[in-house]
Amino acid sequence: MPGGLTFDSTQSYIVFGAIKFVGYSLAARYLKTSYPDSNANVLLVGLTRTLIGMFFGAIVGMIGFWAFEVAFLVFLLGLLPVRILEWWILLRIFFDRKDEDKRKLGNNIALGVVWSFVLDIPAIFGFIVTGGFWIC
Repeated sequence: MPGGLTFDSTQSYIVFGAIKFVGYSLAARYLKTSYPDSNANVLLVGLTRTLIGMFFGAIVGMIGFWAFEVAFLVFLLGLLPVRILEWWILLRIFFDRKDEDKRKLGNNIALGVVWSFVLDIPAIFGFIVTGGFWIC
């Protein structure tokens, strides 16, 4: 049975972004414990990570949205290198400018990537609830 998300609701994008923002701000609180010398504002980090995700998400959506229709798993696997890059950018901006501990950087990127996928669950649910899902 064919079906899909309804993509015509501004409210859905706002809910999706808000859930990601809250989740990324919580991640920033953890990162501040991992990088105690950082004076980064957690809300600014959360907003920046949300905007980075929206930027790369738009690019991935335009280039590879066909994969979502082919197989959701293929789409998610395609997001993996993108999310690694997104977290690397964020950590380099706010927390790890000197590249002193590559293991810590790598671990925090990995945790961030996992967190991004975890946040997809409530964010997509919020998107569907406020936007809709069609079934033929």
